[in-house]
Amino acid sequence: MKVKLLIGMIFLSFLGVLYDINFHHKEYYSILLKEKTENIVLGSSSPRGRILDCHGKVLVDNVGVLNLVYHRQYDTTLERELEIATILSSYVLDPTLSITDKKNYYLAMNQNGKDLITDEEWNLFDERKLSNEEIKQLKWDRITEDMIHYSDEEEKVIFLFTQMESGYSYQDKVLFTDVTDDFVATILNLEIPEISVSVSSKRVYPYGEILKSIFGTIGSIPKEELDFFLEKGYQRDDIVGVSGLEKEYDDLLRGKKATYIVNSDNSLTLLTEEEVGSDLTLNIDIDVELELERVLKEEMLNAHQKASAKYFHESYAMIGNPMTGGILALLGLRMLDNLDFQDITITSFTSSYAMGSVVKGASSTVGYLNGGITVGKKILDSCVKLYSEPSKCSYKRLGYVDDITALKTSSNYFQFITAIQSTGQSYRYNMKFDVTSDDFMKYRSVFKSYGLGEKTGIDYPNEQTGIEGSTIAGDLLLNFAIGQYDTYTPISLLQYINTIANYGNRYALRLKKEDANVFLNQIILDQSYYDRITEGLYQVFHGGTASSYVNKNLHAVGKTGTSETFYDSDFDGVVDTPVINSTVVFYYPRENPTYSMVVVAPYITDVTNYTYPFTKNVSLKMTKYLPI
Repeated sequence: MKVKLLIGMIFLSFLGVLYDINFHHKEYYSILLKEKTENIVLGSSSPRGRILDCHGKVLVDNVGVLNLVYHRQYDTTLERELEIATILSSYVLDPTLSITDKKNYYLAMNQNGKDLITDEEWNLFDERKLSNEEIKQLKWDRITEDMIHYSDEEEKVIFLFTQMESGYSYQDKVLFTDVTDDFVATILNLEIPEISVSVSSKRVYPYGEILKSIFGTIGSIPKEELDFFLEKGYQRDDIVGVSGLEKEYDDLLRGKKATYIVNSDNSLTLLTEEEVGSDLTLNIDIDVELELERVLKEEMLNAHQKASAKYFHESYAMIGNPMTGGILALLGLRMLDNLDFQDITITSFTSSYAMGSVVKGASSTVGYLNGGITVGKKILDSCVKLYSEPSKCSYKRLGYVDDITALKTSSNYFQFITAIQSTGQSYRYNMKFDVTSDDFMKYRSVFKSYGLGEKTGIDYPNEQTGIEGSTIAGDLLLNFAIGQYDTYTPISLLQYINTIANYGNRYALRLKKEDANVFLNQIILDQSYYDRITEGLYQVFHGGTASSYVNKNLHAVGKTGTSETFYDSDFDGVVDTPVINSTVVFYYPRENPTYSMVVVAPYITDVTNYTYPFTKNVSLKMTKYLPI
């Protein structure tokens, strides 16, 4: 019975292996089979697809480059390879060699390190008491630094020799890449039969550095991802997208390689032509992007003239389509000491800040869902005083406010009372306000439903979600409600305002132009409550804190924000100087929204001085530029 059970288990295991080979890794094993039985090989990486803006303007393109390649002939010896490397070594300018390269060269030149193993150890190897791997490791460990100390000229030979010995014998090995016509002529005049010219492509950027960090880079397969790519049918020497959109859409952008049969003399016969990769079309409008760059640079330079902005070195801005999640433009800039600019757009997905009162649309949602707000009830704006804590107030006395006018005038007091009542408690002067992690979760779960503190689903690798505060305390819950506790990424603010524009329906942000929205979740809130949130945020731009931010005829809906935080002024790793972050988020027009916009100005001012109206000026200039 046990034997039958064992046989049955072995048979099931065998079926499992067959299933894995035929279904999960079919492409990988098919390629291996062809290589072993048909002696068919693939050419070098084919040109990648272009990256285009929403109007078809080319943002990333290919340009052909000349390479000099080595192809080993069937009768080429090691000595011949060394001869070729020596002849060409004088044309190598800056060889890059690793310790591994030098040790491999030493072994190749010294009978594979035979003398590094003692007679006794060879006997143990013959007696199978030392394995082949152990012998190899002994050789490797016994190669000293003195043994691989080579002159500059020798290192050039080693560099070329290493390239010639890499990969399979039938493959072309690139020795010199992106070379000039004159250089090609010089080398070909040496009449080395094994050396020929090939043409490959490299990425070029017609608009310079703008968005280059978002496009990403291409290169060799990272070591830690090699198994993943091999199982997808890639070869070890393939060029792939290693970051940004190049990585996100590598399957789309990569082309198909030409295929060849390896002949008996190691020459190649073409079977199928290579195919260029497919183009990637983005939602980005490069004209809007360029105008956004111009405006941000202009306003950052203007702010730099103000003493209060001495810690203001970076800013972010982005424009989207609130109905689809499409991103029309996004930009992050850092101003350097020489007043030049560095593109930091990629950090709009990874850096996070306390964003201030822009989050109050989400905070009001928490109040409506948890009984913290009585619709239309007016309360006198004041200060909240908790036990053993200083008073917390609005930025000025705002008189009587209700749930709509509290958004319009950005009443902190109203949100403080809402937060207390959402925990089931009532405010009393100098009260002990005890809260639990569940009270924070009430807020965080709603905020995440808006995209704040949650991944936006954007088609871009390595997005971060900001930082959640870990301390549970009543005064910190009040800070949370006005955007001064947890931190959020600039890109998440775009999804937040889009979700408000869609009455609680959250859609993934998208760089790639798509045919349909990618739905993520819906915030279950009565329509009448959303109407009041929208009305309050509409009044922000029509008599409220952002009255001069956007032409009133555009009927914008949104919120401004300021957050007190701290800055590491002497770069010693300690945040020691109080500063203010300034933000604004909005969409327009109110009916049938066309655009959403976010502007973030971290550390725009210290807490005692005049604040340069950076977010207002950027909003005004960009809304005047955009068609409607």
